[in-house]
Amino acid sequence: MAKDEPICSEAVRAAAAEAAAALGTNPEAVRQRAIGARRRPGNNGKARVPLDVDAQKDKAAPRKPPDVQPGDARTITTLESCIADLRSLLAKAEERAAEERSRCDRLLAETLVANARAARLEGELTALRSRPAPWWQRWRRANGA
Repeated sequence: MAKDEPICSEAVRAAAAEAAAALGTNPEAVRQRAIGARRRPGNNGKARVPLDVDAQKDKAAPRKPPDVQPGDARTITTLESCIADLRSLLAKAEERAAEERSRCDRLLAETLVANARAARLEGELTALRSRPAPWWQRWRRANGA
């Protein structure tokens, strides 16, 4: 192996904005990618991240969409009709979900009212049980009748 050959891929250091332009992405994506990489500050104080030059050379050019054939047009029409059907199903499902939400809210309100009534009745029952018995019931119990 010759001394001037790089051991790993050739990398240059660039600012996030420059690297984003070279990679065809936004600077925030480059910053996120560089979190694990070694960053060194440049002369202007901004962090500079390693940019793999070999990867850019290997990157394929973006593809253009293929020409539409007549058979593809039928497929597209079929798919569009399927999409329309799915959208109508989605609308029905959303409508049903809204009805179920309102039903759930109504049942919850009824439950809260029933719980409040049960608590009130329980309080009344406790008050009735804690009252002393009338004199004639106490006399009857005391005399064994």
